[in-house]
Amino acid sequence: MAKGAIAAALAAQPLAAQPTPAPPRLTPERQAALTCAAAFAIVASGQARGEQAALAFPSLAVRGREFFVRFGAATIDATGASREAVRAMLEGEVARFQREAAAGGDPDATVAAVMPACLTRLDAEVPPLPKPSLAQCAAMLALAYEEVHSREGLSASARDLKTLAAVLESREREALTGEGITGDAADRRLAESHDAMLQESLATPAGVEKYELATCYELAKPKDGGHY
Repeated sequence: MAKGAIAAALAAQPLAAQPTPAPPRLTPERQAALTCAAAFAIVASGQARGEQAALAFPSLAVRGREFFVRFGAATIDATGASREAVRAMLEGEVARFQREAAAGGDPDATVAAVMPACLTRLDAEVPPLPKPSLAQCAAMLALAYEEVHSREGLSASARDLKTLAAVLESREREALTGEGITGDAADRRLAESHDAMLQESLATPAGVEKYELATCYELAKPKDGGHY
């Protein structure tokens, strides 16, 4: 993950200034969960910007948010803390990552170091998302490119997403050819998949984030282990 990606996520603006509630005392187990919630928030921020290294992790926009919601509810029940206090704890933990990243000189490593254990914790707490098909992945990456391009123009992230979308579309065409579907019929299938995924993304709050997006990056990897 590029240093700028994590640094930007860590530097996100806090909520409007207000009296900071006193944080409740956490058990070691609950503190570890808070650390994971902060790491998930940082990685999800990178994923939302289309950062390739962040996207190598499982999609965290939905599951990471659910993890924090469950952590917050359990902490409020156990300690009597307010929602504001729990939110302040999360912001404080992100700030801790920021300080450690600045001191260590490697923002990526600061977050990545906790991710293996945190992902194990996440799988136990929030079930993994369903894996999309090749056709769904082609549509999702095309939609991601369109969204990033509309916001950033032909940025590095947009170019990467465009390349990956093209790779997935090509592989889906190959798969359709193997089924005896070629030419205009294959193009129509791809267009239908794109439109169906667009409608699905608009119909539910989670949108395409309800799928395990890391599957798409696995499907788009160079077949010879090289580079695009």
